[in-house]
Amino acid sequence: MTEERTEERRGLGRIFRLIAIWVVVIVIAVAGGFGTGYFLRDKDVREAQQLLAQQKAEMAAQINSLEKQVLQAQKSQLEQALVRAKMRAGLEEVLEFLTEAMAEVDQRNFGRALQKIGAAKGALNAAGSTTASFREAVNAKLDEIRAGLEQLDVKTGEQISSLTKDLEKGVAPEKTSE
Repeated sequence: MTEERTEERRGLGRIFRLIAIWVVVIVIAVAGGFGTGYFLRDKDVREAQQLLAQQKAEMAAQINSLEKQVLQAQKSQLEQALVRAKMRAGLEEVLEFLTEAMAEVDQRNFGRALQKIGAAKGALNAAGSTTASFREAVNAKLDEIRAGLEQLDVKTGEQISSLTKDLEKGVAPEKTSE
């Protein structure tokens, strides 16, 4: 019986060893599979993160480009508004001198009216924002008014009034045929 028991124990020992070996093999296989899967997934995650970073950089560049375009457009609009405001301010100064000249003509102060027309001409030329053709037309009209004032013509008041109305509308005066 002792031999049978010894044989039985050896058989059980072999079975336990086989089971232990298979358990270790299975644990190693599971760990290897898990490790392989982890590293494959980690590689995919790193690639996705790189792609995301690249796309973020591209989007940031596009946003910066669009912001620059918007700022450039706003700058252009502001510059145009500034030019219009300067032109309007220059024309307001010309209108002020024309109004004063009209008052002087009404009081028959032709010398002072001539001074005001000269000041209006200077203010017009100082308002560099106006177009050349507009300035030429207004200067021509101011020269006509000056010639009328030098001849002490009371009808120049009508010409001043007409020019004032045209400038208030923002249009160039019509050329008069002589």
